[in-house]
Amino acid sequence: MSNRLYKKIDMPGNIKAAEEAGTSIESIKRFMTLRNIPKMFESINSSGKRAAEIVSNMLSFSRDEHARKTSHNINELIEKTIELASTDYNVHKQYDFKKIQIQKEFTHNLPLISCEESKIQQVLLNIFRNGAQAMQEAHTENPTIIIRTMFNSEKKMNYVEIEDNGPGMTNTIKKRIFEPFFTTKENGIGTGLGLSVSYFIITENHKGEMSVISEVDIGTRFIIGLPL
Repeated sequence: MSNRLYKKIDMPGNIKAAEEAGTSIESIKRFMTLRNIPKMFESINSSGKRAAEIVSNMLSFSRDEHARKTSHNINELIEKTIELASTDYNVHKQYDFKKIQIQKEFTHNLPLISCEESKIQQVLLNIFRNGAQAMQEAHTENPTIIIRTMFNSEKKMNYVEIEDNGPGMTNTIKKRIFEPFFTTKENGIGTGLGLSVSYFIITENHKGEMSVISEVDIGTRFIIGLPL
């Protein structure tokens, strides 16, 4: 529908059909614009993709990922995810990850963790994006993300801390941040599943830990623990 009435409206078949209907392509174009039809097409398409994403995330809850777990260096996983995030530019929200200062405070020679690489990257990328969006919306000066890694010998876990200097969260929001479908974003922007899926990936799929510390006007810090 979008191609025939909007994106590829000048195709020969359309021109012929318009003539047979006693009108012109230009008239149809003008009508479509005046009635905001192109925006409706984009909205329908976007909603369909979001619905597919929700279904995909929900299905991942019931899948056994243990067979695909391999040994990884957490510092290397973070570096790969930062590189991936640097290509992320959201036209609608006008945030550019490359404009954020990244500070890395890595502990070197960490023991390897057993994980599914793509899932851990999904969690890290989601936290990076949320931080970038929050700092952009709050017009944070000198937006910064600090990433720390460390080893806890008692728990036999590697820990990752991701801290930003954004607007922070109230206690009410902080208590609900990992709930499915809970979102602080405007209608049509967020699904409310990003952090709940991330929490499930860390705590259920990888038997790890995930928590958040946040103060209004100071910033937010996510803490992730992953078993060796």
